[in-house]
Amino acid sequence: MDDEKTSMKHLVLTPKEIDPIDKLSRPGDGTAVSVQLIHLQNRLAEEKAAQRKREGTAFPVPEPEPALPPVFKPKEIAPIDPPSHPGDGEAISVPELLLQNRIAEERSTWGRIKNWRRRKSRRLRDFLLSVGTLDLATIILMRIESNPFTFVYGIAFITLVTSMSAWMMFVVMDDY
Repeated sequence: MDDEKTSMKHLVLTPKEIDPIDKLSRPGDGTAVSVQLIHLQNRLAEEKAAQRKREGTAFPVPEPEPALPPVFKPKEIAPIDPPSHPGDGEAISVPELLLQNRIAEERSTWGRIKNWRRRKSRRLRDFLLSVGTLDLATIILMRIESNPFTFVYGIAFITLVTSMSAWMMFVVMDDY
């Protein structure tokens, strides 16, 4: 039932009606924007201003906007602690804090301990031991089995093991 095609009889396009908001202005009807109309409006405004000056009436002030509901008013923030002034006894002074920290460091004998020398790395020793042992064993095996294939494979093995170990020990790993 759901797979049935819906009937297209009820779908009808209706023409859209457009209602003009502004009337068209035609030349000569007094609503078209022209230089003469602008001059006329300026002259009328000057006459009104001169009449206000003669009568002594003030310029009409627009009515004030209605008050906003409390939701839209800006929040008033009351500071908890008043700001401190430079001469105040409770004012924070960065140079004084640094001086107090330096004095406390000297009293704690931490300043007497000098920089320890850096511990010597054991990477080079481990590299030479591991690679040297493998390379030496490969050379001994190449001497025992002396044929061209063993020689080529031995040189390839030595090159591969040495370069791979050097990469891992000195590039990938940190000092230990």
